[in-house]
Amino acid sequence: MKKQSFLQGSLLLAGSALAAKLCGALFKLPLTAMLGGTGMGHFSTAYGLFLPLYAVLVTGLSTAVARPVAAYTAQGDTAAARRVRSTARWLFLLAGTVGSAAAVLLARPFALASTGGVAAYPAVLAIAPAVLLCCLAAVERGYWEGRCTMVPTAVSQLAEAVVKLVCGLWLAGRFLRTPPPFLAGCSPEAAGACGAVIGVTAGAGAGLVCVYLRSLLAAREPVSGTVPGRRETVRVLLAVMVPAALGALVADMMSLIDLMLAMRSFGTSLRENAAAFRASAHVPSSIADGDAAAFVYGSFIGLAVTVFDLVPSLTNTMARSVLPCAAQRWAAGDRDGTAACAGQALVLTGLLAFPAGCGLTALARPALAFLFAGRPDEVAAAAGSLRLLAPGMVCLCLVMPVFSLLQAVGRERVPVLLMLPGLAVKLAGDLVLLPRMHAEGAALATSLSYAAILVPALVVLRRTIGPLPGVGRLLAAMLWAGAMCGAAAYLVCGRVPLPPRGAFVLAVAAGAAVYAALLALAAGRPLLARFRPPRRPCASGKCGKCQLC
Repeated sequence: MKKQSFLQGSLLLAGSALAAKLCGALFKLPLTAMLGGTGMGHFSTAYGLFLPLYAVLVTGLSTAVARPVAAYTAQGDTAAARRVRSTARWLFLLAGTVGSAAAVLLARPFALASTGGVAAYPAVLAIAPAVLLCCLAAVERGYWEGRCTMVPTAVSQLAEAVVKLVCGLWLAGRFLRTPPPFLAGCSPEAAGACGAVIGVTAGAGAGLVCVYLRSLLAAREPVSGTVPGRRETVRVLLAVMVPAALGALVADMMSLIDLMLAMRSFGTSLRENAAAFRASAHVPSSIADGDAAAFVYGSFIGLAVTVFDLVPSLTNTMARSVLPCAAQRWAAGDRDGTAACAGQALVLTGLLAFPAGCGLTALARPALAFLFAGRPDEVAAAAGSLRLLAPGMVCLCLVMPVFSLLQAVGRERVPVLLMLPGLAVKLAGDLVLLPRMHAEGAALATSLSYAAILVPALVVLRRTIGPLPGVGRLLAAMLWAGAMCGAAAYLVCGRVPLPPRGAFVLAVAAGAAVYAALLALAAGRPLLARFRPPRRPCASGKCGKCQLC
């Protein structure tokens, strides 16, 4: 099968991720409109248990398979690469089964501990099978990504998103109107959240079917090289997976900290001074005191965090594409090629992250009002949080490819060590800021934690693979152009005599035009040169245009 370059793979995965995110937005936006802040709180609680298990068993697994497969592929040893996949299938069939069983056993106590009730228990229980399905899909995706072939992953994640969209919304609406017998006694919001989660599980199954069918079609491809022993292969997989899984778990612990601390802090604030909490957290009078904490948390997660995750989900494709490409170059001893790959990944990430972060800082409320037009109360509650999350989003976008590069060059333990101080900043920030700023305190703590991770991560990367000439200057130009983009968008949105949604669209267009123009002036040639393919020497060596001449 034909391999793709880093840029080709990134664009392919970015296109697939964009389509998947569009499906995700078409899923989350109507779902939020249907379930409201309270129902979204139940839906988010299910994800609160699923994400740590996903981080341990899936995120690390994909990296664990992709890196050795990339190294073996660089050496032409396709037999060893297949042995990695076959061993990983059996190993993580067992791990996924254990993870799903753990989710079933922990569902009720987790719902009680996080929300103080069992309304979210059906939704938490419904997401348990997705752990096993995602495990098995990650093995196949990691194998193809390790071979620098991103088509199977792209098709699989798109199928997953489409099935989740269709099944999740249909089941949520049906269960909301008429809860089925096995949800008798549940509130309509809890039943609707459970239906949405069942759709998420169905999407995971669809993604597995697509990528597994691709692996079956490739079973007859020629194989060369030697086959390592099972024990050695397991050791290689675990050596990469354990640090990667721990790093992903620490990252998801930030969301878990919010889940465990926010609701309790909101409840304490309500008991101490309900009027002050409702005023500072923008809780409307139509929400009862008993539902106010779930409303604020659900608005924060369902609106602010949903928008916060949009751009990192796209830039994450750079991280996934750069890992196998950098691993192959590093295994071949090509340090300059690894550095070039790293520079491309960081520049491409910054190209999207800086204008998005600056734009959301300037247009947090108009952006939420545009996306969630039917939920003005939730928009008012989440706008301040999104404004404070935007700088952290930029840091998170840049952290992802840096961590993938460190994993590609054999520094798997470093991301875990770098995440721990960030986790400490998040925990301390929540403890200090949640009682004072409520959901906005959780947002500010998140941004501070990712900033505390990014700076040392860049230092370690430079020390590991060497300097990245011109990258710092390009990122600085993008930051300046992004700041001007946000300023232009803010000025346009507040001054044009148009309806709010029309003013927002015009402001985004104006900001994008300013960003493109200023970036072209400040760094147009260096930016194009970084992605322009090198000219091949001509036959005569006398043309005066190629590298040889």
